[in-house]
Amino acid sequence: MKTRCVIVAGGNCLSEHFNIVDDTCFVIAADSGLAHCNNSGIVPDLIVGDFDSYTGSIPSGIDVVKLPTHKDDTDLMYAARCGVERDFKDFVLLGGYGSRPDQNMAMYRTLCWITDMVKNAKVSAICDGFEVFVVKNGNIKITKSNDRYLSVFAIDGDAIGVDIIGAEYQLKNANVSPNYPVGVSNVALDDTIVSVSSG
Repeated sequence: MKTRCVIVAGGNCLSEHFNIVDDTCFVIAADSGLAHCNNSGIVPDLIVGDFDSYTGSIPSGIDVVKLPTHKDDTDLMYAARCGVERDFKDFVLLGGYGSRPDQNMAMYRTLCWITDMVKNAKVSAICDGFEVFVVKNGNIKITKSNDRYLSVFAIDGDAIGVDIIGAEYQLKNANVSPNYPVGVSNVALDDTIVSVSSG
């Protein structure tokens, strides 16, 4: 049974990022994310896009949704809709972050949209050199890592009742505003719990 939706977009993506893909994953290639799948030997379950950035051949025997070039959804957003419609609760995005700041912002907003649409969703993105987790009205455990920063931001309005326990700089029942980056450049000294009551 497939329980995780892995969406592969066309941004920066390393072959080792695909180590998370196993038989429990439903893989959606969004436009030139198909090239990343091809390069890593991954056969997607679904391919979506307007194919303005993918120029290779489309494999046969796989469901393909050809999107118009002029549309409201990005290819990534449409792929996210496909995952939500299939009732997945666990989403991982690969290749969502690249050289274009507008597409990077769209990636963050798409991750937030999934958390709005799916109650208790587990949502993350694996990027080149960092990972992104979105938590809404819940918590997440971050594994200890002394060689990486841990930053916590309110991205979708104020986050109320924020706790950061186990990091170098801790918070307890704090209100975090998206306009004040108090949570930047922390370090997980131990396994760290980040939680938010509302937001």
